[in-house]
Amino acid sequence: MGTRFVQDCITIMRDGLGRTNENDPQASDEVLFRHLNDFVSLNMPNDTKLFESFGTMSFEIDESNPTGVYTMNDLGIDTEFMNLSQEAYISILDPIGNSVSWNRLPIYQNPGEFFAIWGINNEEILIPGYPTMMLYYGTELTFRTIPNIPYQVKIFGYKKNANFPSPDVALPFDYWLRYISYGAMVNFARDNRYEGTALARIERTFRSERKLQLAHTHNQIKMSRAAPQI
Repeated sequence: MGTRFVQDCITIMRDGLGRTNENDPQASDEVLFRHLNDFVSLNMPNDTKLFESFGTMSFEIDESNPTGVYTMNDLGIDTEFMNLSQEAYISILDPIGNSVSWNRLPIYQNPGEFFAIWGINNEEILIPGYPTMMLYYGTELTFRTIPNIPYQVKIFGYKKNANFPSPDVALPFDYWLRYISYGAMVNFARDNRYEGTALARIERTFRSERKLQLAHTHNQIKMSRAAPQI
């Protein structure tokens, strides 16, 4: 089977919605493409947790920042994450003797809990060293203690899908084809007040496609599990 493209999703949407007239201003390619992007970037990351959308956020921190507070822009992070793990890992960037040792870095998301340990507005008295805790709040990452040398940090999480730039790009995974097509169809049908029977048919097919997506993730995780030792 060949590569599937975003335009293939739009074709499926037209057939499933019964809006095959490309000149219909309420169901133009642009309108359907917008609904598809909305589903992929806004609905899909919360609807399913697909194996292939887990990823790693990797960046460097160093002694040049006297506050230990970094924004996502400061760190050059351009991938949005929907959820982050409760632990990160940290290592010296240029270890002595090329020996790399990764240490766990607990992630706090409650500023009150974090600053109850470290205090606030006290950067001038903190002694720079090896960071042992991190606060993730809004778009800021706060490290304590303040780093004294360059370190590399890795955080694992679930990525937000980016919008497709145009209908002629290939889908990142072919098996997304019908799932995202019918997900976008559900939103289109609701927005355009489809009557009950037509809406129910679209929703029923979407539930079926959703089960297949979840089964794919389940099977992938099952195959990567350690074998039981008896």
